Amino acid sequence: MLAIALVVAAQIVNAQSQQTPSGGPPRDARPPAVTGTAAIRGRIFAADTGRPLRRARVAVSAPELGPEPRQTSTNVDGRYEIRDLPAGRYSVTVTRAGYLQLRYGQRRPLEQGKPLQVLDKQAIENVNFSLPRMSVITGRVLDEMNEPVAGAQVLAMRSMYFEGRRRLVPTGGGPAGLTDDAGQFRVLGLPPGTYYLRATMRDTWTVSENGVEQTYGYAPSYYPNTTNIGDARRLTVGIGQEASNNDIALIPGRAVSVSGTAFDSHGRPLAGQSVSLTQETRGPGMGMFMSAGSGNVKPDGTFTIKSVPPGEFKLMARASGERGTEAATLPILVNGVDLDNVSLVTSSGGSITGQIVADTGGAPAVITTREWAAQPLPVQTTDVRKMIGRLR
Repeated sequence: MLAIALVVAAQIVNAQSQQTPSGGPPRDARPPAVTGTAAIRGRIFAADTGRPLRRARVAVSAPELGPEPRQTSTNVDGRYEIRDLPAGRYSVTVTRAGYLQLRYGQRRPLEQGKPLQVLDKQAIENVNFSLPRMSVITGRVLDEMNEPVAGAQVLAMRSMYFEGRRRLVPTGGGPAGLTDDAGQFRVLGLPPGTYYLRATMRDTWTVSENGVEQTYGYAPSYYPNTTNIGDARRLTVGIGQEASNNDIALIPGRAVSVSGTAFDSHGRPLAGQSVSLTQETRGPGMGMFMSAGSGNVKPDGTFTIKSVPPGEFKLMARASGERGTEAATLPILVNGVDLDNVSLVTSSGGSITGQIVADTGGAPAVITTREWAAQPLPVQTTDVRKMIGRLR
């Protein structure tokens, strides 16, 4: 009897340890998957050949499903089915290696998709997709002596409006192309369009010139051999096209020191804190950050970051204290000349308040998710083969 009592007591203690202090569900428990009575079915084809694509991944997401999308893959006939869906408006996305990603309702690459309305007990048939093959740009990265450079990062960039202004942003469905030991790169996942190629290399080296040591690094260089985007040459690729032999020559420049002071909003030096320098490249749905060095702040508030190669950077400092966290960011341009007397002063975050009103001047009506889902939306089959004919 004593042994049985000990076992029961251990089970009670173990059950209590899995619950929150308020006696709720286990801490690691996830909400149960939302199920319904609807289904989405269709087929996935290759746009260039018309043949079915197996193992294409189909994902559907909607507010009714929560944060986790529902996914499946196509069979050998390119067929898929996603069942037990609750009513709602769904985003349907299809991906397959070697092909461009498509969303339901897209008429051309880079266009926004449309939601697909699904009602209770409804089975939507023929939600078909024809995936176009991705385009590829290949080439080599060479140094000033025409020798291959390994480990350089190559991005395909296009001019578009992003964050309120026109700028060059990276694009492509694959990772950034890194050169191999022969300096070769492949930039994958490109939709048809016009691109600029940019190569970056964070390597620095020191040489002795007339008894004086000088440090050098590579500036971000554009195809074929310039650091000025105005002098860069554009490349145009069509659907499924591979543009090859596009070599980029890296341009060396003097690496410099960036020094200055860092204080908080009360005029106190950020002693012991770190000031960092990063190169940021951002675009829709993607962001890349590359460190260019850092330096510790001395008791008098001064800092120095050495061996900074040419390029555009962001200088950042952060301070934590009894009043919360403060931060400072300063964009700088390094072009072969030491930067002195750079001043960083951190500040705390602010707040934005306001009011949302309807065109009548009153408060806008609140539409529930179910009311929104009940609005009619015609079923549409995404077929990119017509779009390919127009582009050709």
